[in-house]
Amino acid sequence: LLTTDTSVSLTHSSLTMSKEATPMEELLGPNLLKKVGTSVTTQSAMKNKDLVLLYFSASWCPPCKAFSPLLARFYKTVAESSKVEVVFVSSDRSVEAFNEYYGKMPWLAIPADTGAAGIKNRLAQTLKISGIPTLIVLDAKTGNFVTDGARNEVSGAAESKDKSQELVKAWKEKESVPLSEAALGGGQQPNQNPIVRLIFTVLKNPMYIFAMIYFYKRALKWYNEQTQQIGGGEEAAAAEPVASAGEF
Repeated sequence: LLTTDTSVSLTHSSLTMSKEATPMEELLGPNLLKKVGTSVTTQSAMKNKDLVLLYFSASWCPPCKAFSPLLARFYKTVAESSKVEVVFVSSDRSVEAFNEYYGKMPWLAIPADTGAAGIKNRLAQTLKISGIPTLIVLDAKTGNFVTDGARNEVSGAAESKDKSQELVKAWKEKESVPLSEAALGGGQQPNQNPIVRLIFTVLKNPMYIFAMIYFYKRALKWYNEQTQQIGGGEEAAAAEPVASAGEF
């Protein structure tokens, strides 16, 4: 009896340990899609990965459609050699739209069923997603935050194999931090240089660029007007007759 009880106790203990969720399972849920209609456990999908890129996107978003091919090129370059995985977090409004859009992608995805909606919402809130497309890099083993500015970085590196590999190397060399300590929502790293932070802010808000162009044109117009007035005054002064000494 003692042997039987011990066996049962060990078996129960093993089952309990096997059910302990990994950091990625806690974030993404127990299962992911590897293509439409085919799922894989999150644990097995992330087993040999160093980094996971969460891709917040949707088929109705024009900037997303422009960025997806670049990300696909980047992914095919680094996925196997650099142990990188991408997970699509969809904002599509229907399962049909999701299936059509995801059917063109080579990476994993959070399922589109009703039960996965809570996972997506929690991710968006935790990571402070304010717009799409957004690409966030996490440590695949710990779930720690690496960067939320990966969209711009990938856009600049995707056309080059060397640049793509260098970018992944740079991500791996960064000190990752728990999500609770991360500077989220600004496409920047914790303690980032204020000038770099300003540049990222401007790039993420096109209206700032339009405003800068508008004020630049106004300033240029004012400068030209002032220059013309000064030039006109000098010409008038030069045209006046100069009195000779005998006239006084």
